[in-house]
Amino acid sequence: MTLTYSLDADAAQFLAVVGDFCTSRVGPRAQDIDLSGEFFPDLLSDAADLGLQGLIFGDDGSIDPTMFALAHETTELVASYSGAVALGISIARLHGYLLAAYAPPDVRDRWLPGLIDGSLRGSFALSEPHSGTDIRAGRTVAVEHPDGTVTITGEKAWITQSPEAHFCIVLAKLGSADRDAPTAAFVVPLDAAGVTVGKDEPMSGFRGMPMANVHFDNCRVPSDWRLQTDGFRGMLEGLNLARLDAGCYGVGFMRAALRECGAYVRDRQAFGRPLAELQIVQEKLGKMHADYLAARGLLRDGVTSYAAGGGGDSHLISAAKMFATDAAMRNTVEAVQLLGGYGVHLHYPVQRLMRDAKITQIIDGTSEIHALMLGRAAARADWT
Repeated sequence: MTLTYSLDADAAQFLAVVGDFCTSRVGPRAQDIDLSGEFFPDLLSDAADLGLQGLIFGDDGSIDPTMFALAHETTELVASYSGAVALGISIARLHGYLLAAYAPPDVRDRWLPGLIDGSLRGSFALSEPHSGTDIRAGRTVAVEHPDGTVTITGEKAWITQSPEAHFCIVLAKLGSADRDAPTAAFVVPLDAAGVTVGKDEPMSGFRGMPMANVHFDNCRVPSDWRLQTDGFRGMLEGLNLARLDAGCYGVGFMRAALRECGAYVRDRQAFGRPLAELQIVQEKLGKMHADYLAARGLLRDGVTSYAAGGGGDSHLISAAKMFATDAAMRNTVEAVQLLGGYGVHLHYPVQRLMRDAKITQIIDGTSEIHALMLGRAAARADWT
């Protein structure tokens, strides 16, 4: 079953092309990527040739809000075959969005075309070793100098794609590590003096997408290599986009779980009948299907709010991210249970879906912090 966000015929045709890419290129590689943990630049290049990284940008590099729905459709579709590949594509759009929206023209023009054509890769440096969810507790500091430069000192943790990236968008406090110090986000080449990218830190999910800490030791860059917005605000705007992507990964995993479970229960016999004819199996698949539809609906509304500008409706985006990723975890565990021994076999995809789904509950704000933010809003709201 395939549903779309009421896209036109051209978009539907494009999705069919992306589907062919998934079945012919991504799907056959997904297991090897997961087992080996090896990065996949060729697939990202192929995706760029299709235009996936550039979907939300016009020919002049400007942001095209009308394309957000299609972009997130492709994220779900690719994620249903490989979470790691979907992540590699969507973070290129995230980094490109921040450059197109806020970078000075010379900085934007240096990095954005390469993100779109797949020749360059970026990273997004927000979390720190001692402060994940509590962004205000960050200790990375940029000191401004009279010669028009800044020196950045600090450490960022769990930075996706940093071992393979060419630049990093890094949030820093200006002049002081005080909690309420002003902030800025700087675009820093990762080959700059004073930058060290740590060793790859493999995770249990999204295998093949490298992740490492990035250290800044008096790294000096021009002071105008900064995003032209308050650093904290700009990064939160980027984080909201990342949260929508994380929700789309979760929906993609549920879509894959339905695909895998549907094929299994149609073929598998138990007590002389196909599993698909057993009421308990139908009930499990029915709940999975309902979660899939509900998560898609929330994400559709979140994407619409983001496309309208201003970083989107943060509460709606939090709800969409939390619900989609929690549902993905719940339903991929159910898929593993339904497939029994095959469910926990490394050569079958449902256990990979489960491991990937767990990561989505943690990245871009844990489910707990989203529930906390939504609970605070609910306590203040007038529900009459």
